[in-house]
Amino acid sequence: MSVTLQNQGALRKVAILGRLETAEDRAALLAALPAGSAGQAITLELDFYDADTLPGDIIEALAETLDGGGQVKIVAYRALLAHGLLRLGLPVLQIPSQSRRTPLAECRALVLAGSAQSLDKILYIVERLPLTRATVFVAQHVGEDQENLLDRLLKARTEYSVLMPQHLTAVQPGALYVAPPGHHLRVAHGLIYLTRDRKIQFSRPSIDVLFESVAGEYGDKALAVLLCGFGQDGVAGCAALKDTDACVIIEDGEECGPARVMPDSARHAGRYDHVMRCPVIASVAAAAVAGAGAAPTGPLLDLFLEAVNSQQGYDLRHYQRDGLERRIRNLMLRFGLGGFADFQRAVFSDPVLFERLLAELSVGVTRFFRHPEQFLELREKILPYLSSFPVIKVWSAGCASGEEAYSLAILLDELGLLERSRLFATDANPYLLELARSGLFPAEPLAVNRENYLASGGPRLFDVHVPPAGRFLKARDRLRKHILFHRHSLVSEGVFNEFQLIVCRNVMIYFDAELQEQALERFSRSLHRDGFLMLGPQDGLRHLAQARGFTPCTAGSHIYRLRDGAPP
Repeated sequence: MSVTLQNQGALRKVAILGRLETAEDRAALLAALPAGSAGQAITLELDFYDADTLPGDIIEALAETLDGGGQVKIVAYRALLAHGLLRLGLPVLQIPSQSRRTPLAECRALVLAGSAQSLDKILYIVERLPLTRATVFVAQHVGEDQENLLDRLLKARTEYSVLMPQHLTAVQPGALYVAPPGHHLRVAHGLIYLTRDRKIQFSRPSIDVLFESVAGEYGDKALAVLLCGFGQDGVAGCAALKDTDACVIIEDGEECGPARVMPDSARHAGRYDHVMRCPVIASVAAAAVAGAGAAPTGPLLDLFLEAVNSQQGYDLRHYQRDGLERRIRNLMLRFGLGGFADFQRAVFSDPVLFERLLAELSVGVTRFFRHPEQFLELREKILPYLSSFPVIKVWSAGCASGEEAYSLAILLDELGLLERSRLFATDANPYLLELARSGLFPAEPLAVNRENYLASGGPRLFDVHVPPAGRFLKARDRLRKHILFHRHSLVSEGVFNEFQLIVCRNVMIYFDAELQEQALERFSRSLHRDGFLMLGPQDGLRHLAQARGFTPCTAGSHIYRLRDGAPP
């Protein structure tokens, strides 16, 4: 991280590069802030280029400077940072991400090419293509004395008409053409030309020859993919395609093992648009051939979620589909990307947009003491029972921005149990965890928070625990130090402790039935035999919970215990 100060007359600009990850970073920024700016004519501009979140002490210092009359202009180049600061009532100017990608034109031709270790990749991509009017060309390096079975393999995996073409074959939409062994394949004027000219880069068929001819025939209406292989074939072809504004994708060499020479050579030449893993390539290619009007639904959505899991390790494949579709459509509008293929190219190439995607897809709507009747039941019945344990371990699963975890800490504190409790709060979204860890919350819902707290049986004022701190609310340090925030996914990660109380509300409502059952199974293995599981009243999981061995504590309750004899 670096903090650079520049004086421009009445404007003092501070450029903050990096993510403020150390105490030294934070001290450097705090030193740049004036102790008091009231009455001064100087305006301080803080430009945050890389940070997605700010530590709580920095946010408090900014608010104190603003409230003291200081002229401070906060500029955020990351959408998540702008969202987090606006959430707390700080004025922010967000600089929108400037995309340098040219939107895909109508994709009339898809070209897949590779050499060693590319066969499985070609089959994988073609198998996932929707049948459209786009034409597909495939070239793979094979020995001229070997029988090429690629056309037969592809026929079993696609609805496209798969052909090993003859010389002067007319190109048809909705057809897939495989370059025959020992022949260069060119396409021009709607015809396929097969020649036995000299080898190019020791290869015949040559990827360069095919790419260059497709560039001349289709221009910016072509999408080309260069897969694993050895040698330099394809490098010049990628350059020719880029000269006509075609889209060029290179496979990530990390997937190719020793056969990464060819994609790495093309990457080093610099004439390409994206470097992607194979599942991402398959998803982008499928959306591209489907056309600009393709929607994030059905098989295209399945491919996208598979790509998200492969590229970044976030498994959203079992989330409720309607909600995902709605959020993705909204993001496409906000990003100004009307085509699903363009949207995917953006989020898989830009870490900022990908983080924004995760933040939007995560469930982050919460309040303190939400569903207060459940907290009243915890206060009067559940926690007094658990007070007999020497250590009470509590898990807030899917804690979002932390209001639920802090509500549990308040309840434990008022019952005199906080000092001997271990409160774990987890979420799959690291951005939301950072918001929760700061202990700072919006002031706008204060009245609702107070009302919920009183309805939960709170004996004091809510403000005693989370008092207003100017522009926002700030949880007492006593509460913060007793909550351990960790990243954990209910989708892909398992048991990590044994708990007397597990709280997971308004999270699984966004899962499909299979994932709901998996999460409940994890809870059953994480719950002490004398423990309790609290689910949300709106989750609709009563029958599934009972099928997994849970029984309501009382009739109509959404707090459960494991039945005797229930599977561990």
